[in-house]
Amino acid sequence: MSRLRVFVTREIYPFTAGGIGRVVANMLSTQPPGDGFRMAVVYLGEPLDPARFALTYPGVMLVNAPAGGYLEQDGASSYPPVECYTTSPLHAESVRAMQALKHMEREHGPIEYVEFPDWGGTAFATCQEKKLGLAFAETVIAVRLHTADSLLSRYELRVIDSSSIALYDLERKALMDCDRIVAQLAPVAEVMREFFDIEPALWAAKLHVHAPPVLLDHDTSPTRSITPQLDTPIVFSSKIQHCKRPDVFIRGVCGFLRANADYTGRVIFLAHAFSSEYAESMQALIPEDLKYRFTYVSNASQLERHQIIERSVCVFPTVFESFCLAAYEASLSGAVCVLNAGNPAFGDGTPWKEGENCRKFDGFTDDLADVLGQIFAAPRAYDVVAIPETARPYDLPAPQAVTTATSATPEYPLVSVLVTHCNLGRYLRETLDSVLASDYPNLEIVVVDDASTEDVSLAVINSLDHAKVDGLTVVRRPHNAGLSAARNLAAKVAKGEYAIPLDADDLIHPSFISVAVRALERHGEYDFVVPTTGYFVDADIARMMVEGCRDSIVFVGDARASGLLKNRFSTATMLTRRAVLVDLKYNEELTAYEDWDLYQRAVIQGKRFLVTNNLNFYYRHRPDSMNHNPQKALREKLLWHDVLRMRSLKIGAIEIPGYVAAMGAVLPVADSSSERVARLEAELDEYRRSEVVFASLRVAHFLQARAPWALNAGRRVARAMWHLFK
Repeated sequence: MSRLRVFVTREIYPFTAGGIGRVVANMLSTQPPGDGFRMAVVYLGEPLDPARFALTYPGVMLVNAPAGGYLEQDGASSYPPVECYTTSPLHAESVRAMQALKHMEREHGPIEYVEFPDWGGTAFATCQEKKLGLAFAETVIAVRLHTADSLLSRYELRVIDSSSIALYDLERKALMDCDRIVAQLAPVAEVMREFFDIEPALWAAKLHVHAPPVLLDHDTSPTRSITPQLDTPIVFSSKIQHCKRPDVFIRGVCGFLRANADYTGRVIFLAHAFSSEYAESMQALIPEDLKYRFTYVSNASQLERHQIIERSVCVFPTVFESFCLAAYEASLSGAVCVLNAGNPAFGDGTPWKEGENCRKFDGFTDDLADVLGQIFAAPRAYDVVAIPETARPYDLPAPQAVTTATSATPEYPLVSVLVTHCNLGRYLRETLDSVLASDYPNLEIVVVDDASTEDVSLAVINSLDHAKVDGLTVVRRPHNAGLSAARNLAAKVAKGEYAIPLDADDLIHPSFISVAVRALERHGEYDFVVPTTGYFVDADIARMMVEGCRDSIVFVGDARASGLLKNRFSTATMLTRRAVLVDLKYNEELTAYEDWDLYQRAVIQGKRFLVTNNLNFYYRHRPDSMNHNPQKALREKLLWHDVLRMRSLKIGAIEIPGYVAAMGAVLPVADSSSERVARLEAELDEYRRSEVVFASLRVAHFLQARAPWALNAGRRVARAMWHLFK
């Protein structure tokens, strides 16, 4: 069976527009036949016609993975509904791509190589799945630097919202967690490394520079460009969008026209616009007396484009490109190329040489006018640009793992489950049951009771305390010190190499601890494994764990940017190295969001996170919890400020408080109707059941499973409770 090499894309030439699609098409078209590998495309847009695709790319496998193909249930795995991806809609797309690749792996065997675009963080979910050891063990996961969406925000006129900021984190994390980064030009790679603030050593270990092949649709490439004449057209062939700087083109060309009355050629916009309003604003820049010199061709065929460009002076004022395929196509067609020297794709260290195969200007209008004047004042031909040739990234040997477990590492290191409890006795047994259902064989449970006062909770804690069950430690605080203090005490008392905090009313999936420990054992550079979370209100737990949750929340893990605005790191429950938890400590000054604060400090220290794609943790909605009460919307801003007030942000020599930088964030407002429903359901549930009997039966069930002999202690407590309330 041929090994698969797969390109994941939402663009593919000639079926869609876009430079990414043309790069993928060129790589597919230049794959040598009979090399023992089969090429494949996972296409994320609206489904392509398989018959047309096969005619264009014979022998290439097509897997359509449109938005409607997202799976909430895939075998034993449950995934959040698409509408729950409130980080960014593209987060769900990355999961959809991962699901399609897992199906390919199951059907066709191991995949050798998968290449994702950087745009949209599409590799995020697949990288997590591989690091967690759930799929793609033999696959090299590569991300090609086309131009990340968040990098475009530096150069584009656009509104930035919380989704845009989360996308920065997704795109960065895909680059951090992939096996190989493919840069089309080395100088561009360095710009992107600095933008995403990735350590040079980590970046260099993954980086491979590979310029894609450049194919022309018509004719063969000349060895020299045309020699411009006074009637040679000046062409803008890029998209009409801000980062392509059509304003610089218009103003520079108008300056040239004013200064060169003997020039008789036309100025041609051979481009389409994303926004008609923006295109009209560009046209308004042209003086009335020069408008007749400009021609707009928006729907040209490939043949028309080629025939116009091959006899033109083609100007590329764009401020950033990862490669600019259009400029290479123009040069190889015979055009004289005029390039923005400030664009890293055209600067030093690239194939573009001033005065040899192109002319460059400084990015501003006056210099563009001057360079155009020089071209027509002393017309000559230029060399055609040479495409750099390096090894194709899918022909390279697979990179070695960064870190691996040593033989001295125990097969099943002890994991401490840290259960903090205060007046949640009616839920505690269910929480402990979910821990006991874990398929991980080496656990200890540390229950810290933070001075409960409720009768049911006291009865439950008394029962557990007197049971003296192996692997269960109960610590009773004499006075209430708060959740942070309780968690810190639990981490200090625990003995495990790993720890997982768990609130006394929440539930964990049976497989999560095993998956998380294996991942951290294999990858010593990571410290946290974050479970995707489902919400429930006293539901049928067994059914929920099989069928999933309609109300869920997803996380980014290393949420360096979006984590300032909202907790995109994790819930309070995650698995980590206990030493990290002891070192960081929860901030005992905080009355809420202590987990959010801890994760911010972890990221500041360079700690790294892995994130599960499928649901592994279940958070109980209680109308009386600190995060779900009628005053939530009013309290949230104050609590949020409490987390950020000790942070700061540096811009050059300026340092400002973190809460100033994040003040524009829009915090979610509690859904009052759903809160009321939850409260009514809880009240009805309390009416139907006797709390004391309910809790006592559950504790008895727990002790029956772990220490049947301890039931006598529980019966004595029950009799004491009965006499107390007579």
